[in-house]
Amino acid sequence: MCGRYVIDTNQGQVAARFEAEISDLGLWTWEPNYNITPMTVVPTIALDGTKARKLVPMRWGLHPHWRKDMPQGRPLFNARAETAADKPSFRTPWRRRRALIPASHWYEWTGEQGGKVPWCIKPDASPQESGLFAFAGLWDQWRVEDGVSLLSCTILTMDSDGPIKRLHHRMPVRLPETEWAAWLDPDSTAERVLDSALSADDLIFWEVDRAVNSNRAGGSALITPAV
Repeated sequence: MCGRYVIDTNQGQVAARFEAEISDLGLWTWEPNYNITPMTVVPTIALDGTKARKLVPMRWGLHPHWRKDMPQGRPLFNARAETAADKPSFRTPWRRRRALIPASHWYEWTGEQGGKVPWCIKPDASPQESGLFAFAGLWDQWRVEDGVSLLSCTILTMDSDGPIKRLHHRMPVRLPETEWAAWLDPDSTAERVLDSALSADDLIFWEVDRAVNSNRAGGSALITPAV
């Protein structure tokens, strides 16, 4: 699964990496965040009505368009890639509202409750490569009668493979850059694009300080290897 992640660059750098125009939806900015939690408003890449690529602020935790009220309880921050097409909450976004969710790292935990050990995970990129990659995501728009509108998103997950399985049996779906455009395009087949999802072969991970166990913690020290 993916319940916490990192974007270590600012809004302009994210937009440049994904060749997206920054949306003018309200006054919003993005600065590096080393402890992104569900319900955070995050930079998300989606197509507008003209199929132009936009960097849009969306709440992480999908709220289906057909819901009549705000949800209670656990937000839908992950969706299983194998079953999302058949789930009422994800069926329409799967066909028409797919997103790229930028990230540079994510966290996973091992151990029992009360003694969980956090791990930081990222692709083993060379110094010349951008650290940002793309999670495969879905998004939706929820409106109510008074005109309030909420854009929200979720991250797709798949079975873990390779060494990453020792951390968790699920991992977020990462898409190669060659498939970004196809994933965003509603005229393409989601299942075909997901056949190109990246394996865990390029991933590295290391233990980090337990400070990140708190969703209130912040700062680049969170991704520093534990001493």
